[in-house]
Amino acid sequence: MICGPPMLGPVADDPLELIRIVASATRLAILKLLQQGFDHPEDLAKKMKIRRQAVDKQLLELFDWGLVDRAAVFPPTGRPRIVYQMTRRGKDIVDLLDRAAKEYRDGFRGDFQREMDDLEAKLAAGEVAEEMYFKKRKEIEARYKWVAGR
Repeated sequence: MICGPPMLGPVADDPLELIRIVASATRLAILKLLQQGFDHPEDLAKKMKIRRQAVDKQLLELFDWGLVDRAAVFPPTGRPRIVYQMTRRGKDIVDLLDRAAKEYRDGFRGDFQREMDDLEAKLAAGEVAEEMYFKKRKEIEARYKWVAGR
């Protein structure tokens, strides 16, 4: 009898699954807040202005992926509190995302500048009329609007 691999949850080396796990604005916000240290789910919910249940659900998924860890804190009075902190793996993925976003933004900004420089050069060389220059410039600025103003 031939048996296949056991059915495990999501495939960790699937790029789409990795993107899915960090593509949630809530999960990413939680990770960003946990970069500053550890926090309790109720405090995270207050900072993010969302319901505690939503935070709990996202923390569970982040925990299952090894991006956050939890520990009990024992205050001098009162009950122990469960707090979460980002793991090394969580820090790595947030750093990777930040670097990727910066590289993409910088590349996009470079493309914008090259296209504008090429258009300016064509205008200066008389290869394009002033009316066409302004039309093309407007098209370029519209395409790159999210980096043109920065």
